Amino acid sequence: MDADAELLLRVAGGDTGAFKTLVERNEKAAYNFFLRLTGISEDAEDLTQELFVALFRAAGRYRSQAPFRAYLYRIATNLAMSHLRKRKLRIGPSMDAMIESGFDLSSNRREDDPSALVESREMLLIYEAALARLPHEWRLALELRIGSELSYEEIAEAMGKSISAVESTLFRARERIAEEMEKRERDGNKS
Repeated sequence: MDADAELLLRVAGGDTGAFKTLVERNEKAAYNFFLRLTGISEDAEDLTQELFVALFRAAGRYRSQAPFRAYLYRIATNLAMSHLRKRKLRIGPSMDAMIESGFDLSSNRREDDPSALVESREMLLIYEAALARLPHEWRLALELRIGSELSYEEIAEAMGKSISAVESTLFRARERIAEEMEKRERDGNKS
């Protein structure tokens, strides 16, 4: 059992000091997760606070067989999906997501070539647009994998899906992004 899991079990027993430590150890990662999803710092702060309130309330339901990180991201995932549905926000991409999805900025970019830099920025905008059109669940799976660096097993636990469903979701998300980027690039070359 990891240290955070032990802390959560202590929280379930009423140890508020353990909760404070748990928050301090996980607050930055949670905030960054929500910030990458919403792109709005105030929303990320609010969701981080909601996450730890929910974690505190759910501490008694935690089963030590489940990894703490997966349990934390399960709650975070539920909050994020609810928030995104309510606000209809678009999840913002990261450069890592672009690389993971198959786009490579370095393939034709030279620091001393302004036109290559402009082209890279245009591709980033195309990527952002493609990512924004993905279903929330697909974007969330990408964020859990790339931004939060969760394993497929942890993503499955966090999203309440099977590992094969997570693999399929990530595959479809990456394929859709690649297709849209290729289409936009083809359409741009026709002009």
